[in-house]
Amino acid sequence: MLPTTTDNGARLAAILPSGLAAMARGAGHAVPEELRIASDVTLPAIRSFVMIVVDGLGSANLSAAIGHAPTLGRLQRKRIETVAPSTTGAALTTLVTGALPGDHGLIGYRIRHPELGLITTLRDWDGIADRAAWQRARPLFHLAGDLGARAFAIGRPAHASGGLTEAILAGAEYVGGQRIEDRFSAASQLLRGGEPAVVYLYVDELDKAAHEFGWQSDAWRHRLEQLDGALESLLRGLPGDVGVVVTADHGMVDVAAHQQVMIGADSLLLSGVDDIGGEPRFRALYLSDGADAEEVALRWQEAEGGRACIFTREAAVRSGAFGNIAPEVAPRLGDVMIAARKQIAYYSHLDDPRSLSMVGQHGSFTDEERGVPLALAGALAGTGFANAVAAVARARAEA
Repeated sequence: MLPTTTDNGARLAAILPSGLAAMARGAGHAVPEELRIASDVTLPAIRSFVMIVVDGLGSANLSAAIGHAPTLGRLQRKRIETVAPSTTGAALTTLVTGALPGDHGLIGYRIRHPELGLITTLRDWDGIADRAAWQRARPLFHLAGDLGARAFAIGRPAHASGGLTEAILAGAEYVGGQRIEDRFSAASQLLRGGEPAVVYLYVDELDKAAHEFGWQSDAWRHRLEQLDGALESLLRGLPGDVGVVVTADHGMVDVAAHQQVMIGADSLLLSGVDDIGGEPRFRALYLSDGADAEEVALRWQEAEGGRACIFTREAAVRSGAFGNIAPEVAPRLGDVMIAARKQIAYYSHLDDPRSLSMVGQHGSFTDEERGVPLALAGALAGTGFANAVAAVARARAEA
């Protein structure tokens, strides 16, 4: 059975549409048709909008280490929930398109492509000829021009090109910055120019440190301090009509080596299983022809139900946890899914042995993995923007 959650990532999906609608109000423009639901919500008026996305900065992680982030600690901050599964490709796509995974299609870390088999949503784009059919939702950056603004995506130079970048950052001008400080400095220069701008600023250093050393490590706290210092510098020189949001794609849990659950090739749990997708905290089982999903799920429930949520594709579609799942997207989900509830991770003989060294992990439905911050700064500080985001999310869900 899938766990109940505060939302299915709808507020995460509403951040950029709400920011764009606030820019429309500031410019005196009509709200673009794609954002029409947001037009019924009271939003502050701003000239430019900055969405800072910190990969792996969960709300619980931040709260536990807030002493290392005094700038973030001073900001108006709420906990919202990311998408299911709580993984980067799914969440980043939701942040820039305003669509949930069941609609945009990047519905996990390693999912099944009808011709290519199991591929990751972050790296494996070679051979996908029709990328608009694979990532199905149009990024919202194209709306910046309707508001008399330019859209920018700021990240590592290495991310300037590639399949995922082309799929989710289309419509934005890419600006590279190797260090965290370089990216924030680039954002500051763009925002001080006076021209209206939509800025997406991506920080992946905390995620990398957590995967390698754990989010409770000195390495992770060092990256948090770097982020906080760069944010302080940005805010210190920020024009008064620029709104800033700091959020994340997912949170983190640390899984020690002794908490890894190994599923051997001869395990009855893999009987009828053709492929194993997803990631260690959220496994997607793709079954052989003729295998019964309910039977496989029951077998897993009897063995692992005390420390994992086990459910079938049909249950996932009914639940709404992934949003409304389009018929073209449903086969990308596993026939059976295993979402860890306890502090464990599931590995099999098919996994790259190097993945066993990963400490910080995510993907499942726990509060630590699903909870992300929605922090407000600049022209959005002290406003009702967070409430407006929630109202936009509700309105879009009911539409």
